[in-house]
Amino acid sequence: MIKVLIVDDELLMGGGAQSLLAQMKNIQIVGVADNGPAALQLADKHNPDILLIKLPMAVSAEIPTDKLLQQLDLLPAVIYFPSCVDFNPIPTAIEPAAACSAPQLSQDDLVAAVSKASKQILERQRENRAEPRTHLYVYSYLGIDKIPVNKVLLLQADQKYVKAHMADSVVTINDSLVALEVEFKELFVRIHRNALVAMDAIEGLIKIDNRVVIKIKNLSERPTVSRRRASYLRQLLPLL
Repeated sequence: MIKVLIVDDELLMGGGAQSLLAQMKNIQIVGVADNGPAALQLADKHNPDILLIKLPMAVSAEIPTDKLLQQLDLLPAVIYFPSCVDFNPIPTAIEPAAACSAPQLSQDDLVAAVSKASKQILERQRENRAEPRTHLYVYSYLGIDKIPVNKVLLLQADQKYVKAHMADSVVTINDSLVALEVEFKELFVRIHRNALVAMDAIEGLIKIDNRVVIKIKNLSERPTVSRRRASYLRQLLPLL
């Protein structure tokens, strides 16, 4: 779950952002602050992953951003947004001056910025985690879908992305096949340069014409096994 703190001295505007983001999956709004002290208090209580800060703020409501960041355990993604249709939805790259000069923020821009920031936060969490993840993530306009790793039967490279095949669905994830192989080396085995298969889902190897394919439990797909990997898999199968 990605925690978002909204800082906006115009509560009507902040409430609109809150309603919009509340519809995104696995996004939690931990609070809306309309001034500096309130922002510090909420940040200390909830340790948000994303700070959504409206600029410009009234002088009386200005937040000490440097102090706000220093008190958090992990540096959050900071998104400055204008309340006043050009908007750069790149987290942490929106300078306060640029945000102040932008005419008006669209809903699509806000959702895109939060979605991109969420991806960065989850990737950073993965890098800091010693154990493999229990879920993979799918990012969309609707938020973040969590896919249990133990439900994935086949991982197949598809140009820049990887498709995760489950018994009843296929989703596209942003992880590279190489990174997935390293992280889940105890769960998946490579059968080809473009595919990994869950070891506990392998039912056997089948020869069709001049190629070897693998039979996967609860999956109709029969991915091709490279000749080099076929020999290894024949040795591995009796051990599974």
